[in-house]
Amino acid sequence: MTTTSTRDARRDDAAEPVTPAGSDRRSALPLLVRQVLPGLAVLSVVVVLARPVSDPDTFWHLAAGDRLRETWSFSGADPWSTMSTLPWRLHEWLPEVVMSLAQQAFGLPGVSWLLPLGGAGITLALWLAVRRHAPLLVTAVVVLVAVVAMSSSLTLRPHLVSFALATVTTGAWLRTRDDGRARWWLVPLTWVWACSHGMWFVGVAVGVAALAGLLLDGVARGRAWLRLALVPLASLVAAALTPVGPELLAAPSSVREYAQYVTEWRPPSLSDIGFVAFLALAGVTVLVWSRARLRVPWTELALAALAIGLALLYVRTVAVGAAVLAPVVAPSLARAAGLPREPLRRREVALTLTLAAVGLVVSGALAPARAAQPQWGPNDLDRPIAALPAGTVVCNDYGSGGWLIWKHPNVRPAIDGRTEIYSLAHVESYMAFHRAEPGWTAYLSRTGCRWALVPADLPVAEALVAQTRWTVAARGSSHLLLRAPG
Repeated sequence: MTTTSTRDARRDDAAEPVTPAGSDRRSALPLLVRQVLPGLAVLSVVVVLARPVSDPDTFWHLAAGDRLRETWSFSGADPWSTMSTLPWRLHEWLPEVVMSLAQQAFGLPGVSWLLPLGGAGITLALWLAVRRHAPLLVTAVVVLVAVVAMSSSLTLRPHLVSFALATVTTGAWLRTRDDGRARWWLVPLTWVWACSHGMWFVGVAVGVAALAGLLLDGVARGRAWLRLALVPLASLVAAALTPVGPELLAAPSSVREYAQYVTEWRPPSLSDIGFVAFLALAGVTVLVWSRARLRVPWTELALAALAIGLALLYVRTVAVGAAVLAPVVAPSLARAAGLPREPLRRREVALTLTLAAVGLVVSGALAPARAAQPQWGPNDLDRPIAALPAGTVVCNDYGSGGWLIWKHPNVRPAIDGRTEIYSLAHVESYMAFHRAEPGWTAYLSRTGCRWALVPADLPVAEALVAQTRWTVAARGSSHLLLRAPG
């Protein structure tokens, strides 16, 4: 694998895909069929994502949006759990407000429709970034593989914003690689990103990686390079100017010590279909690069290395890695395919946007019947939980905490998905309780709970009844509502 260090060689490689002499071949599919493919990709993603709310964290994000609209306070003491000891900062407030408004206007079906909408935004961002350098067939394949790589994370949470904006930012820096122009609009975009999700720093990292590549490629040096470097620097400043304030800059590191207790923060494995899809995309790219006659620009290498590094870190960052990788690999895969890049015509744009709109209309029409009730939480225990006195502390499982916050404000869950507001000692104590490990009863004393809401198949459910004489007050299809003796 070799690299270029001159502007001319970089331009030859980074411009419209060029195939070796004699290898250029025509597609067997008619142009209209090929132009429909990107729109069909968007349509399929949107329709697949038309489903009930099933992410447990969606519920506390909804409650956070409601709370913010009432108080417009972006930080302070937690209003829901008696066991939280660390400040609560709404650093994902913008999508939370959107979710809250959707719930007020259209109920839970309206909230569920935001997932297909987010899927459409992500897929359209991928299409635009990849299509710039790739023919229609290659674009459709890369977009679909990237979406599969994101599939395990395509749930209704603010992180959808990160997937779309990571692609947009990567595409912007690749355009800077081509024309040397600074994209100053990335600075306000980073502000919006920082108001939406904690992975806003990925945009800054993409800029830093691209700057390293531009310098090595000889595209920008001296004052020109320093001028481009102001974009990620100004983006970092913009992130510190959100309503949360400069404390936002330290937010991404605040969850590291809790990573061992959260499934999505574990390292990815080959049992994750999304990770396998990412490895397939990265592996084919590396193979193409190793056999390429043209030199691979450092900019592409730096961005691909960043994407692979992100994907190898955690299950949660595989999707972000795919969002960064897809626009980077498009030129090389296009050259390897030997297909000419068709000009982007109005008909293709119209077809793609029309099919995306059709998917959103269909998912919206299905939402009232399919998403009126959440697919997560012990909904069949609503009545006995609602009958508990206001302020009742409940020893619940981690997954149902956000659901309780949203649906049953009369109770106070002992744990929920906002892990960073609880002390590490409390999280460790909960894990012992969850597994009914030695000393688990100390958690009962620590929380002061007289009620418990836990899955029936959890070890602690049996231990509460057999060892501490708790009784089953109500039994649902998946959970038990237990009451302390006396």
